[in-house]
Amino acid sequence: MIGGVFFPKKSNNLISNSWLKIILGSWDDMGNLSWASACLAHIYRSLCNASARAVKEIDGAMFIFQFWAWEHLPWIAPKVDPDKEWGPDHPLRHEAYGCRWLGETTCDNLGAHKLEEYRRRLDHLWEAELKFDPYPERIVAHHVHKFPLHPGQWCTRVPLICHHIVEWHLPDRCLRQFGREQCIPLDVPESQKGYHGKDGRQGPTNWPEEYKPLIRLWNVRQGQDIVTASHVGRMGYHDPYLETYRRQSVRYMTPEGAADGALVDGIERIHDLARTADHSAAGREVGMIRRIANNLLGCMRARGRDHRRYPPVPPVRPPPV
Repeated sequence: MIGGVFFPKKSNNLISNSWLKIILGSWDDMGNLSWASACLAHIYRSLCNASARAVKEIDGAMFIFQFWAWEHLPWIAPKVDPDKEWGPDHPLRHEAYGCRWLGETTCDNLGAHKLEEYRRRLDHLWEAELKFDPYPERIVAHHVHKFPLHPGQWCTRVPLICHHIVEWHLPDRCLRQFGREQCIPLDVPESQKGYHGKDGRQGPTNWPEEYKPLIRLWNVRQGQDIVTASHVGRMGYHDPYLETYRRQSVRYMTPEGAADGALVDGIERIHDLARTADHSAAGREVGMIRRIANNLLGCMRARGRDHRRYPPVPPVRPPPV
């Protein structure tokens, strides 16, 4: 279970000797550990390592990440037989919700499974193609009693620890997945960033002692969840969060996606300049430029993009941990 399911490494089913003390301990001690947070820390570190250019493989409990992708990006998910969809009469209704993917599925909608095709689709992804909060309330209500933590703690900024691995759980970067209004997220405290470089090759280390400040933060996580308003409707393209995201992030994975994005941004800029220009000076030409830009935006399906401009007010920030 440890080496092959929840904490798999590239060494297949081999496990580190750091697990022996836990495995050889009592069942009561094992039951008091937060296995889910440790598994999530391991997944976060695996994704981080896999983002390096020279890395060709990935480890970790990727079935969990795959389930997340299928739920949030339906266009890449296999099709489940409607008669076997999860519901009150499903034979696995008392198990984890991810078990619904264990039934018969078809993959006709996945195309040729080419990496280039997935990158292209992600570069041209529209908001309607992404389910931010795919879990119906009836699903959450059915399973919530199984979780030892209050659902509010799903939105807690807290360090996740698994032996030498420390990864921050930063839900303020994806609050819409929890049905909340997205704010501009805080950065990880500078004093905590050094822990991310620990890779277990430092030799024998007393990790509970080494990570005592982080364990202290974990122990006081109750009541530290991020509170924002419920999200309603669509997020405008010029929302303060999205403006910040575009300034700080790599927006595209392919040259074609970057070219298309630059084209739409440029046309929108022309449209805005024509709208705010002095029409008495430019006359019919400015109006014509505006109409052309508007038509081009419509032809590129970009009219579905919310072009509202937001007032320059300070964004709401969550309280620091």
